[in-house]
Amino acid sequence: MKFIFPILLLMLFSTVSKAQDQHSTTIKKFIKADAKMQKGMFNVYVQDDKYLLEIPDRLLGRDILTSISIIRGSAQRKRNPSMRYGFAGDAINDRVIRFNKGINGKINIVDPDFVQATDTTSNYFNSYRSQLKPALLAFDIVATGDSSSLIDVTNLFNGDSDLFSLKGAATELKLGAFEPEKSKILGVSAYDNNLVFRSVKSYAAGDPPQMPPADPTSAPPKAPEMNPTIWEVGASWFLLPEVPMAQRYADTRVGYFSTGLRNYDNPEKSEFTVMANRWRVEPKPEDLEKYLKGELVEPAKPIVFYIDRNTPAFLVPYIIDGVNAWRKSFEKIGFKNAITGKLSPTKEEDPDYSMEDARYAYISYKPSEVPNAYGPQVVDPRSGEILTSHIAVFHNIMELLQRWYFSMSAANDPAARKFPVNTALMGTLLRNVITHEVGHTLGLRHNFAGSSSYSVDSIRNRDYVREHGFGPSVMDYMRFNYAAQPQDKMDPKDLLPVVGVYDDYAIEWGYRYFPLSKDASAIADQLKQWVSEKRKDPKYFYSDEADMYDPRVQSEDVGDNNMKANALGVENLKKIMANIEQWSSVDDGYGTLRSMYRAVQGRYYNYLQHVVKNVGSVFSDKPLREEQKSSYVPVSRAQQKEAMDYLSKFMFTEPKWLYPEDVMAKTGFSFDTDVEDTYGDLMGRLMGKYYAMANIENISGNATYPAAEFLTDLEQIVFKDLDRPISRYNRMFQRKFITSLLMNVDSREIFSNDVWFTMNKMVLRIEEQSRAAAEKQKDFISKTHLMAIADMVEMWRTDNDAAYLSR
Repeated sequence: MKFIFPILLLMLFSTVSKAQDQHSTTIKKFIKADAKMQKGMFNVYVQDDKYLLEIPDRLLGRDILTSISIIRGSAQRKRNPSMRYGFAGDAINDRVIRFNKGINGKINIVDPDFVQATDTTSNYFNSYRSQLKPALLAFDIVATGDSSSLIDVTNLFNGDSDLFSLKGAATELKLGAFEPEKSKILGVSAYDNNLVFRSVKSYAAGDPPQMPPADPTSAPPKAPEMNPTIWEVGASWFLLPEVPMAQRYADTRVGYFSTGLRNYDNPEKSEFTVMANRWRVEPKPEDLEKYLKGELVEPAKPIVFYIDRNTPAFLVPYIIDGVNAWRKSFEKIGFKNAITGKLSPTKEEDPDYSMEDARYAYISYKPSEVPNAYGPQVVDPRSGEILTSHIAVFHNIMELLQRWYFSMSAANDPAARKFPVNTALMGTLLRNVITHEVGHTLGLRHNFAGSSSYSVDSIRNRDYVREHGFGPSVMDYMRFNYAAQPQDKMDPKDLLPVVGVYDDYAIEWGYRYFPLSKDASAIADQLKQWVSEKRKDPKYFYSDEADMYDPRVQSEDVGDNNMKANALGVENLKKIMANIEQWSSVDDGYGTLRSMYRAVQGRYYNYLQHVVKNVGSVFSDKPLREEQKSSYVPVSRAQQKEAMDYLSKFMFTEPKWLYPEDVMAKTGFSFDTDVEDTYGDLMGRLMGKYYAMANIENISGNATYPAAEFLTDLEQIVFKDLDRPISRYNRMFQRKFITSLLMNVDSREIFSNDVWFTMNKMVLRIEEQSRAAAEKQKDFISKTHLMAIADMVEMWRTDNDAAYLSR
């Protein structure tokens, strides 16, 4: 035992010596002559099948954005439509990392936590800064330079780390277990401020997606069988600027996506600094004086979107036009050629270009049957600076565009009646989609309130539309001008949305350049006053798209009056239905007829949805206190009554023109699934309005349209003409109405007394009227239907009486 202590000392000395020898090995000695080297942000060495990174001391602690893109892949063909990722060009996961030297003598990767603090000496901020933060990864230093360290990233690169693989999107892509034996490294490209790692990643079959049931009572459909997948993946590591872009504090009255930082300036409560997401569009230093004088200058770093070379060639010019449509908005604030769309360069034209490189914004074309497009952002979390974007266009969006255009514009544009539509029209339709998606990548949110500021009469005036468009924002979902009538003599271009005055205003708010001598708070104060002034004009009104109660905030609508605009839309639908077989005459077994007929039905239902939102609703402007405006204004009685009149005419009066028996038979549509289920849902939504009406009365003290009156009006609309034969369509609404009443009439505690009393009287009145009408009815089905309603109420009444007597 007496020799153990010296032996342990010798072993310890040997270990320390080896570590010292290892760290004292210079990179120059460690790297062999036949090793491959690329110089860049980190020098990259490939030696003995190992991938080595040289981390300069000057970049320790610097923020590095990592972004994962799919270069090629094998997404499951049968997928849940909500799964939008899984195709070449998808940017699916990004995060920010830092390298530092840890107390363990290793090079660590840490996950930085970004916060805001004006006073970095406060105890509040120092308590945060003193927290220990764990390292995500630690690497042995295999060799050193004069001011750098060499680390081996081979195992990480070859594995399933979310810094190199699809692990961060495994749930979305339904990936199974990683298969290292089927995966391999392809290589690395090094540049001054970024690295691009490429590899093949293989995964076993994953769990199938949960498919939604057809209806709540049916069993979920069988999920598609999932297969193993293999992907070519690009990981771009991009050095973020040492000085972040100047922040622009978000204003909820202007629709921008935003990024939040926890603010440590107020020790009394937790706060967030919310920044609008924007590209860094700034004048070149040498052009600053010209810019401030009002001269047009090119930005130091223009926004460029490169277009996938797999895109059908006929669409490329239209996609370029869709990107460039935003140039005029930037010109109005002093920047020319601020944004450009161009076809991706070939390797001969630019050997450094690759779509997986985070330096390049990209528009990819997806060979997918999903009818969709989307425009995401990759953002610097320190400032809200948009660094890149990968817009996606799915092939089947063209089929969706054709259906939309047919149902909204076929009455006005003969080109909408051709299948497929000509390439010029399809390109034009897709151009508008691109303009909308590029708007998202510029930071703009949907502005579903926009169209409500243009009068219905004005958007039927061709001269007005050519000067102003038919709405103030291309970020609204006002697909086409369906209120226009053939007699208005609109050209097809007048039916399409354009970048409008709200869009120009939003771009000015986000991108007007202020000299750096002004801090973010001073700029925010200046912009707040400017927005308050602009909002006196309703064209500049914005509200969050999720607002459930403001009838101005709706997608797919046009004009300032849903009832007036949608009645005009119905007139166009009637023209289409009168000609639908002729205009959808394609030799495909009625497939085109079925698709267009479904589009017309969907549009009619959409018009009803718009109108329903006018009932029991409020205008919510969400103003600042200085604006001296109410944030809660009930919709006027006249507007709600107008909505009820519309519903009486177009919802509760059977639209027989919409359901011709021959078209229903040829297209396989049925009343049960295509009419009753659809309108039953809408009826339920309308019936639920008495909750909102009671709340409006309680909050505002202003019963513009009392809930009891609404229910009475609705009863009179639904239960009219009971002495005549009652159609299947009207029987449906009568059943829905009484069923909803009976489900809620016993919930006395959630209603004001007059509503509960009205509901009780109404139920009893319906029972009495139904029995009386049944005795007079000569139509057997109508008679049976009325007796069933009366019996249903009697059962409810009997149960209530029994419950009362048992107390």
